[in-house]
Amino acid sequence: MEINKDETFLAKWMNGELNAEELEAFKKHPDFPLYEKIVFKSEKLAAPPYDKQKLLSKVKEEIEDTKKPKVVSLYSKLTILAAASVLILFSVFYFKNSATVYNTSFGEKLAVNLPDDSEVILNAKSSISFKENKWSTDRTINLKGEAFFKVNKGKTFTVETSLGKVTVLGTQFNVNIEDDLLEVNCYEGKVKVTINEKDVFLTKGKAFRITKDTSKEWEFKATNPSWQNGESTFNSVPLKYVIRAITDQYNVEINATEDINLNYLYTGAFTHKDLKIALETVFTPLKIKTEFTNKSTILLVKH
Repeated sequence: MEINKDETFLAKWMNGELNAEELEAFKKHPDFPLYEKIVFKSEKLAAPPYDKQKLLSKVKEEIEDTKKPKVVSLYSKLTILAAASVLILFSVFYFKNSATVYNTSFGEKLAVNLPDDSEVILNAKSSISFKENKWSTDRTINLKGEAFFKVNKGKTFTVETSLGKVTVLGTQFNVNIEDDLLEVNCYEGKVKVTINEKDVFLTKGKAFRITKDTSKEWEFKATNPSWQNGESTFNSVPLKYVIRAITDQYNVEINATEDINLNYLYTGAFTHKDLKIALETVFTPLKIKTEFTNKSTILLVKH
C-alpha cells in the first residue's frame, strides 16, 4: 500500500472515510504509528491562516534540506515527508471549509457583493457568513440580525437563521432575525420561508413574521426597506423589539420599569439620525418618559 504518495487516501483516513478493510490494512502498515502520532499532535494546534505560497515554499525548503549530503535516518526522512503531507492536507481542508464573515457595529450599514454578484446590505449589529469556495454549488448564507438581499438568478439561494430558513432562486427580500422573532419581506419575485418543516410562500409586496407565541402575514407597498434610508418602521411589532432596534442604531442601553408592557404591539417608525427625536417619536405617544441615567443608559418610566 503506497501511503506517502496517496494524499487522497490520507485525507479519507483523517476524515474517517476509510472502510473497515482499508482501515485494518492501514493499521498493519509499518508507518501507521508515525502518521497517527503526527495527526494527534496536529489536532492540538489551532488551524493557521492558509497561505498557499508560504506553505509551498516551506515544503520546498524541507525537500531541499533532505537532498543535502547529511547523515539522516530513514525514520527522520519519513517523519519530514509525513509531516509535510499532513500539514498540506490540514491547510487545504481548513481553507476549503473556512467561512467568509462580514458584520456591522452599532449604527453601521454595509453592502457586500457575493461571488455571483448578488448583493447583501447589512443593517446595524448584523452579520453574515458563507463558504466562498463552495459558492458555485452551495449558495447558502448564515444570518444574524437584519439584511436586505438582491439575488441574481441561478441555483437555489438559502438564508439560514436560528429560527428557520428562506429559499429563493432570484429575487429581492429582507430578513430580520432577533432572538425569537423572524420577519421576511418580499420585494420582488418569490420566496419560501421554512420553519419547523412548514413552508410559507411570499410574493412581491407580502410579508411574514413569527415570534415565540404568534405569527402574522400582511401586505405592504414599499419598494425597499426603510432602514436603508435612515428610518426603522414597524407593523404591530412587540415593543421589546423596537427597543432592541433603537439600541442597535444608537449604541445605548435601555431599561424599563416593571409596569411597562414590553409585548405591546407597536406600529410606527423612528429616525436613525437623532436619538432624542427617535425616543420622543416612539415613547411619547405611549405615555412613556425617557430618563437618561448617564450618557448611554436610558430608563423608561410610565407617565
